[in-house]
Amino acid sequence: MTTTKATTSKSSASNWSARLNGAFWLALILFALAGLLVVGKLPLWIVGLVVVAGVVLGALLFLLRWLAKRRDPAYSPGRSFGAFALAGALGMVGLASLPVYYLAFWVQSGPTAVPLATLSNGQKTVVFQGMQHIGSEEFYKSVVFDLEQALADGYTLFYEGVTPVDGRPDLTDWFNQTLRGSKQDLSAGYKKMAEQCGLSFQLNYFDPIKADMAIHPSRHITADANFLEMKTEYDRLLREDPAFATAMAARAAKAKQATPDPGDPFALFLGIVEGATPEQKKLAGIVCRGVLGMAVSGELGEEKDPSSRIILDFRNQTLARFVAESKSDKIYITYGAAHFPGFFAELQKLDPKFAIRSVKGVRPMTLPDEANLAPSAVSGSGG
Repeated sequence: MTTTKATTSKSSASNWSARLNGAFWLALILFALAGLLVVGKLPLWIVGLVVVAGVVLGALLFLLRWLAKRRDPAYSPGRSFGAFALAGALGMVGLASLPVYYLAFWVQSGPTAVPLATLSNGQKTVVFQGMQHIGSEEFYKSVVFDLEQALADGYTLFYEGVTPVDGRPDLTDWFNQTLRGSKQDLSAGYKKMAEQCGLSFQLNYFDPIKADMAIHPSRHITADANFLEMKTEYDRLLREDPAFATAMAARAAKAKQATPDPGDPFALFLGIVEGATPEQKKLAGIVCRGVLGMAVSGELGEEKDPSSRIILDFRNQTLARFVAESKSDKIYITYGAAHFPGFFAELQKLDPKFAIRSVKGVRPMTLPDEANLAPSAVSGSGG
């Protein structure tokens, strides 16, 4: 009787072990198939490297298993090595695809959404449409649609745009060199980045608004600082804020230590994309969008640049002052999304009655070949 029970128990344990082993291999195969949807679109030499890396990992795990089981007469090293090598290759194919899936999730899940907020103090209504310099074509079309509707509803449009000072090219050079840290034309840089990511540059979509600008210039206001105002504030901070002066000095010293001509960080990426297949370009577009979204959202862990005291904080104050001093009771703002929290705080300092009446996120980027933004994410296409 005891022998029968022991045999039954052993058989049951063996059955469970077989089931778990089968479930493991099924999960591993499905994981690899999901990975193959990404890895399979890469050049064959990269696919080969992924598989070889997986086999090497499997061999290392096999070695540990062999050391533990080498004295077991029932242990088959050859069969064990084959299983570990296959599992390693399948697992590595799946693992290699995870960054692309994560970046695709990042683009679609909302962390990159820009705000569309309506503010009011009871007398003025202010709509703030957060912008991104590069994004999907559908996003810019929806923004232009909303701007045209706002004009029809009697709004005054406020735009972002630091303005140069006539006869002072030195101020433009100061801004590019000291605050931006680059001599490259800003618009040209954004256009190149948009091209590399398969996205669009925002200024390419505002031609329909320019016609109204010519007819009703008073309804189109560049509500931003000029280079002289920014330089004046910069000099004031250097004199009155030792922490700012120290941080800017450290930033300048770090820039001097850098390679004199680091070149275009996207040049290699562009060369790869230009020689890629359509499917590979699609993958590159996902990666580029995801990395760009993480950078815009501040998720890459970059330390706060002291120049943001001018580029963000001072210009937030300027925008708030434009709104507070405007005689228009309906204002529609298109400005970089990063400005919204600071702008709202500055506006409340000038007029504590201002409050947020509504706010929602608008997704500025879609995945390659994604037909449209979700209706709820586009202000002009749904409730």
